[in-house]
Amino acid sequence: MNLAFFFNKLNKIPLYLLLFLIPIFFLPFTQNVLDFPKQSLALILIFLSLIGWLGKKIFEGKLVLRENKIFYLSFSLIFLSLLFSCLFSLWPKASFWGLPLDVGDSFLTFFSFLILAFLIINSFEIKTEFLPLLFPLLLAGGICGIINIFQLYKIFPFPFDFTRISSFNTIGTTNSFAIFAVAILPLSLLLSFRAKSFLKIILGVITFVLFLNVILVNFKTAWISLIVGILVLFIFSFGNQKEKIKPSLVAFLMAGLILSIFFYFFPISLPGFPILPLEVSLNSSSEVYILKGTFSEGVKNIILGTGPGTFVFDYSQYRSPLLNQTLFWGTRFLKGNSTSLDWILTKGALGGISLLFLYFLIIYAVLKYLRKIEGKEDFFEIKLGLVAGILSLIVASFFYSFNFVLYFIFWFFVGGFLFYFSPKLIQINLSTPSKMIFANSILIIIIIFSLSLFFLQGQKYFAEMKYLKGVEASQAGNLTQALNYINRAGELNPSVDTYWRDLSQLYLAKTNLISQDPNLSLEEKRRLANLAIVDGAEAINRAIKEAPMNVANWNVRGFFYRNLIGIEGAGDLSLGSYQKATQLEPASPFAFGEKGRVYILIAQELSQKGQEPLRRENLDLAVEDLEAAIELKPDYAPAHYLLAVVYDQQGNLDQAISKLEETKIITPQDPGVAFQLGLLYWRSQQFEKAQEEFERAVNLNPDYSNAKYMLGLVYDKIGEKEKAKKEFEALAQLDPQNQEIKKILANLEKGLPALEGITLSQPPIQETPPEIQKSQP
Repeated sequence: MNLAFFFNKLNKIPLYLLLFLIPIFFLPFTQNVLDFPKQSLALILIFLSLIGWLGKKIFEGKLVLRENKIFYLSFSLIFLSLLFSCLFSLWPKASFWGLPLDVGDSFLTFFSFLILAFLIINSFEIKTEFLPLLFPLLLAGGICGIINIFQLYKIFPFPFDFTRISSFNTIGTTNSFAIFAVAILPLSLLLSFRAKSFLKIILGVITFVLFLNVILVNFKTAWISLIVGILVLFIFSFGNQKEKIKPSLVAFLMAGLILSIFFYFFPISLPGFPILPLEVSLNSSSEVYILKGTFSEGVKNIILGTGPGTFVFDYSQYRSPLLNQTLFWGTRFLKGNSTSLDWILTKGALGGISLLFLYFLIIYAVLKYLRKIEGKEDFFEIKLGLVAGILSLIVASFFYSFNFVLYFIFWFFVGGFLFYFSPKLIQINLSTPSKMIFANSILIIIIIFSLSLFFLQGQKYFAEMKYLKGVEASQAGNLTQALNYINRAGELNPSVDTYWRDLSQLYLAKTNLISQDPNLSLEEKRRLANLAIVDGAEAINRAIKEAPMNVANWNVRGFFYRNLIGIEGAGDLSLGSYQKATQLEPASPFAFGEKGRVYILIAQELSQKGQEPLRRENLDLAVEDLEAAIELKPDYAPAHYLLAVVYDQQGNLDQAISKLEETKIITPQDPGVAFQLGLLYWRSQQFEKAQEEFERAVNLNPDYSNAKYMLGLVYDKIGEKEKAKKEFEALAQLDPQNQEIKKILANLEKGLPALEGITLSQPPIQETPPEIQKSQP
């Protein structure tokens, strides 16, 4: 085997593998089980193919390219727009590699897809060689379609827990699968009519499976894309006067068109259709609002955008306060309403114009060349299927935000389209010594770059594996193991802020465990707690350093230092963090509410020190921030509750009760509100109302120990001694070492008041913020 043969195989085999594996490939070892493994696999195969292509050309002594200068120009413009947008991004590292949960929108992904399109165009000189590329893709599409149907009907073929939901498939969301099916359906349909014998049966089954998936998912954007694809098939099939279209194909197209139009206008769910999970996304007006806000920041954002993969930061910064009236006000969307708008927002006008220029060139080429195809040309179905698929994806890009697989299919179709619509070849002779030296130098550079890329990508993949193990260890209650795994993840890939952010919370949990450990002396507790606090502070500050524009980091930093109030300077650091969060996410009530909470905690600390003027000042500041939170979201229950706390600490008990009664109306299913309202009733001697609220809290959360405790005290107060004993006995079973519970039970046995000889402490103001719940492993 000579080297030319080896490089030829190295060029083509990875392309065949790509077309088959990318749709079906996933791995269970990282938090992103689909796109991250697909990206890693694609990078390896694409760059191996590139090395094979260039090596083959060097050993052949000539460089043969398909001539299409205008399309190569559009590729160059897209590459340059991505490059400059990445360089001037809000977060250049994330824009280059991609976010862990969204690698599809990254410079590296798009760069590899541009190379893929180039390889598809130039790796095959004979047009029949392209045909074998289609069958792996269609076969993979059929397999994915069967898997999706099983999943939709809750027949789970995989043993992993994350696959045991009806929305799981190997492409992405159910809606993205429908668009994927629509994109490859024209090719499958046309080739099934052209094929013979066994292959015809296989392609017919694949076509049926794909169309069945589109029907079952019943997604409007998929239907409008399918309508476009079918119309393309109709127009150009009938427009080709030299080859008569088959009546059976006409019948299939007519049936498909009628069904597509019907389901587009009447998206009903027929008997036997699976119940699909809701896919939540922004509407177009919300994204336009964000686009206007982003572009208002200056010329740089207008021209280059905020950088690939930075939509989530634009959303946080510029989203409309009207979204606070929806159920998903606390959700941070990684993507917008459409690929086209996302592209303009994150890559700027330069990127948007480059993409639209490519769209224009494709449509122009279709109108110019398809009508000139020879009637008996063997590749008419392939060309027509590629055109229908690529135009359906272009339409879908205006109404849906693509994931990794959809981008992959789009760029493969672009490459296939140009392969067939670029008949002219240009040949560059590499036999001269200077050209050969230059070509070999380029090959060596590509090999070195590829090996470096493989190493770094592998390192990032192993970091994600360690992070997931850390999450699992934390969920299993193994704090030490969780710390070890996530520390290792941070060492392998220090640029991911999530690792450091979660690490800081683990160290905070470690601090709490140390302080409660009865086996440690007071001196040991102080020493070990201080070490954990220092490590936690370093971790959260590292997260801030890596991604200062990520509001999640500032919220967690505020939470971290809020839990350390009592230590000098912790309150100010917490306030400063939440203040920065309000600047990065001005439409969210969360950080304003948390600032109010911190002021209340500082006021409590000042009260213990007897600094009354400063206590009142902090309570007044708390009111300002809490009222700002309520102005942004009038039904924001935590702010209403905290206002009641402020009124109580200002001595306005009746006003505090009134505010909590309002909060109860807003959140009738919140046991915490019921408990706090019961406490206020208890303090105002309204024991019957207190009993009602504590009982409601226990009914909402049977494991609510504090509510059981107070309910027992209420029963004791109103003379229901047996009920009181029952509550405290239940608490004693949950915490047999609790001396206070033992003392209360002893008092009740003697017929004494439950709190005889005991001081009732004020329950802390505590709530786990949504940001912490989201990021805490």
